Amino acid sequence: MMAISMLNKHKILLADDEPQNIKILYKVLDEQHYEILAVPNGKIAVEQTLEHLPDAIIMDWDMPVMDGLEGIRVIRGKKETQNIPIIVATGKMTSTEHLRIALEAGANDYIRKPYDPIEIEARIKSMIRLHLEHKKNIHLQKEISQQKIDFLNQELETNRQALSATKLRMIYNSSSISTLIRDLAQLSTHVSEEGELLVGKMISKCKSDFMHINWEEFEVLFEKVNPVFYSNLRNLNPDLNNNERRLAAFLRLNMSTKEISAITKLQYHSIKKSKQRLKRKLGLSGEEMLYKTLQEI
Repeated sequence: MMAISMLNKHKILLADDEPQNIKILYKVLDEQHYEILAVPNGKIAVEQTLEHLPDAIIMDWDMPVMDGLEGIRVIRGKKETQNIPIIVATGKMTSTEHLRIALEAGANDYIRKPYDPIEIEARIKSMIRLHLEHKKNIHLQKEISQQKIDFLNQELETNRQALSATKLRMIYNSSSISTLIRDLAQLSTHVSEEGELLVGKMISKCKSDFMHINWEEFEVLFEKVNPVFYSNLRNLNPDLNNNERRLAAFLRLNMSTKEISAITKLQYHSIKKSKQRLKRKLGLSGEEMLYKTLQEI
């Protein structure tokens, strides 16, 4: 392999087993403008491409050890080299069918021997522009992707904070509602029969509205923070009812029995029974396994 290493030059890899062809290409491709790597077969071309990541490749079709088309296929199969522009060169395979075969193998362009210096230079410049444009697009896509990731992470963190705040508000509101219900119950002993019925309706409405409004808000935020949780839970057991799904969500958030009780108005023993039933339905043994599974799905 011959190589002239120059900094800040576009790298061109030349693969040809005929030294005379390499000399012609060296002459055409001014060494003042390019860093040139020359190799005698497709196998070494692949190795040097992976090591040096050239900006363009001129690949002879018919070479020993590994021919040019096989070399192209290998290069196209590697993520780090799959977009490097490659020009196939041949003096024998010059038909339209040969052109189709070369392009299908992954070549970007096709030139015939004997080389035309003006054509070679024009094709190389075109391939380098293509490669630079591609790298520019990749860089732009990475920037856009990173911006999207940053935005999604920020949105996720905002939703996490909102979910945490909603959970705390539900617990606080539950305490307030409990106090209000208790006060209304005491009031009902000091009013007429008609008033007692009205107070009973107020108590029922307080309970109903609290559970509906708070759970609706909680569930929307929960699904934003844990978008696949309910679908994965359904895969474990599609027959869970709403209360069991709700309990699973609470446990996913590491809520204590006291906090769950405050929100659901269920007694401790009822929550314990609900956990046991949930474990059975999910085919789990032990409360620790229940918490672990719900954290992982």
